Amino acid sequence: MNLIGMLKREVETHSVLQAKWLKERNIKMTFDDLILWLSQEYFVSIGFVDWFLLVAANTRDQNAKIVLVENIWEELGEGKISETHVSILTNFLEQLGFDFSAHQILPETKTYLEKMRSVIDLGFYYGLGALGPANEYLLKLEYSQIANAYHQLKKELNLPEGKFFQVNLDADEGHSKRLFDLIETVCFTEESKKQVMEGNRLALDAREDFYLGLSRLDEVKL
Repeated sequence: MNLIGMLKREVETHSVLQAKWLKERNIKMTFDDLILWLSQEYFVSIGFVDWFLLVAANTRDQNAKIVLVENIWEELGEGKISETHVSILTNFLEQLGFDFSAHQILPETKTYLEKMRSVIDLGFYYGLGALGPANEYLLKLEYSQIANAYHQLKKELNLPEGKFFQVNLDADEGHSKRLFDLIETVCFTEESKKQVMEGNRLALDAREDFYLGLSRLDEVKL
């Protein structure tokens, strides 16, 4: 199996996609579940652009910088503040009546963000693994589950259109392919391939912390 195939398989078979919280919400998601997930993903969306900027700064390869900056530019709504992914999520939460004045990051979400930063700090190839397969490709598989649960909930409640989900799913499809193509282009040594694989694995493991925080709140309610 080639490098891209191995990276995709590791994402598809990783335990984060079988996280207890995620599996349970595939069966039944409540409005509070939706707000909780979105409110914590808000902090991830803010960090996401920073991760791309850091990885782009870690290489002198101009073609790689172009690919990474193109992704950043699209995340930033191509210069339209109302169309940035963070703005779309903020607007979505406001439509759902979320109170930003009491918004707090869970310790486990904070740990996830810190671990992602530490992976990126290891070097350019580690960062590519963390951003490509373990974020853009993972999110396509992960967000689709949340989006499906949202559409089921929408049948029961008067909820706004899920533009946030559609924008992210559409973007992640193109972004993941772009990053996989970049990985194929720049990873031609065994060491670079090893580092991309390791960055992918570390970032996938880190994402599990995000769901551990959500599950912990479930246990508190019991």
